[in-house]
Amino acid sequence: MTRKNLLKIDTDNYLITFNEKIDFEPTQFIMIETQSTVRKPFALGRWQEDLAIGIQVIGEGTAYIVQQRELKAHGPLGKGFVAPSSNGAMIATVACLPMAVSVNKRYSCDVFIASSRKIDFEVPFETIIGDEDFVETLKKMKGYDWYLIVGSDQMERIAYKLLHEKGQVYLSLNEYMACGIGACRGCAVKTKEGVKHLCTDGPVLRGDLL
Repeated sequence: MTRKNLLKIDTDNYLITFNEKIDFEPTQFIMIETQSTVRKPFALGRWQEDLAIGIQVIGEGTAYIVQQRELKAHGPLGKGFVAPSSNGAMIATVACLPMAVSVNKRYSCDVFIASSRKIDFEVPFETIIGDEDFVETLKKMKGYDWYLIVGSDQMERIAYKLLHEKGQVYLSLNEYMACGIGACRGCAVKTKEGVKHLCTDGPVLRGDLL
């Protein structure tokens, strides 16, 4: 894949757009090869009509990906999220901005972008800044049939606790993935419906099944 643009969102979050044209469903992902040949999953999305991913630099692998103009990747992988209606809300971290754009375009849902610090980047959605604002916004949130939460494990736990009595909550899980095609079984998750593999059954699962 050939990088078109690299946009810095904040201190450690970036948005990468690509020249390639790929058909994908919202919340599907690609596996990108790092310098050690280990592959990491990144949700596909759009930014100004270009294919895009969001990435938070948290180690050598993600730093390597941000520095490269040519990347080896395979996908799209996983099951796309199918919203039960257009009356929903997506709450996502700033690193998931491209995914949020694609979900919003498909389902015309409301989107809230959460960040622990001020975002010095033009975001086309309502923003939630800081832990206190996050909790208060979700406490007041109502009137939606469903909620899609995409973020850290802690963020998803808090969101589920605050929202599960208001509507159906879907969580995009963050288990380790090695292959992305269901061969290694590294992303297995126990659910009320048995074992699910996030790379083939997810990454989005219903919160009440976990």
